[in-house]
Amino acid sequence: MRRFEVRQLPGYALYVITLFCHLLPAFARGLVVEVTLEILGSLAGWPIPAEPIALVVAFGPLAVSALCLIVPPLVCPIMGYWWQMDSGGRAPVQDELESFERAIGTIQAEDEWFKPPRHWFVAEEDGYNAFVFANSVCLTRGLLESREAAPAFISHEYPHLRLGDGRLVCARRLLVLWPMEPPVILPLRTLPVRGLLWVAGGAAVDWLFTNAWDTYWRSREYASDNYTIRVGQGPAFARSLRSHSLPYERPVRRMAFSAASHPYTKQRMARLEGVPGETAGGWG
Repeated sequence: MRRFEVRQLPGYALYVITLFCHLLPAFARGLVVEVTLEILGSLAGWPIPAEPIALVVAFGPLAVSALCLIVPPLVCPIMGYWWQMDSGGRAPVQDELESFERAIGTIQAEDEWFKPPRHWFVAEEDGYNAFVFANSVCLTRGLLESREAAPAFISHEYPHLRLGDGRLVCARRLLVLWPMEPPVILPLRTLPVRGLLWVAGGAAVDWLFTNAWDTYWRSREYASDNYTIRVGQGPAFARSLRSHSLPYERPVRRMAFSAASHPYTKQRMARLEGVPGETAGGWG
């Protein structure tokens, strides 16, 4: 599998625009840090290198985010292990290792160039699910207990990993210092402070581009489904979605412009099962 596809260009273009817009929060937090340190230095009576500290706080996250895409080995392994610790993931036990190796063997029988992830861990959940972040993969305990579902889900996550979707998610996440919901109006006396934190932390820009990013991620789900079909795991993946995703499906208003990260499950199942007339999805 190639490491880059033309269909990824909108995602990287969106990242560049997002990164550029994060310059405003960077200036805001840099200014806040510099003024705060100057005041503290004056009160304490000893000099504080306010300007270099402010520059690091302001633009350091942007630089690390860009390095995640430019030089992944410098950033992605650290972020992958951090994700495991932060999400409560654990190392696999022997039967899960065997299940993983069996699933990898099934996929490699159809694609000899398939390369398993270097770092993966287990989430203590019953359902069938898998996730990619940076260069790491998370598989649920329930998924590894299923001989049929494990290779199907792993084959679906492989393009996300191989083509850099996980790195793009990581780079975007690094732009936000502290996640925040948009501040409510009341109480008015704290609104300026909450608004400043929302902007300076990068959450405001992230909120602004949420729908655009989720529209892009929906298109990437179809791209990953294509690989699942290619290695013969389409029907198995469709059966797993039928039992573990379809029962929880709900209508999404204005789907094409919504914040839903995945397309409708039924549409994906039709393609995975090879229903005539169902072709690769676009942005909806």
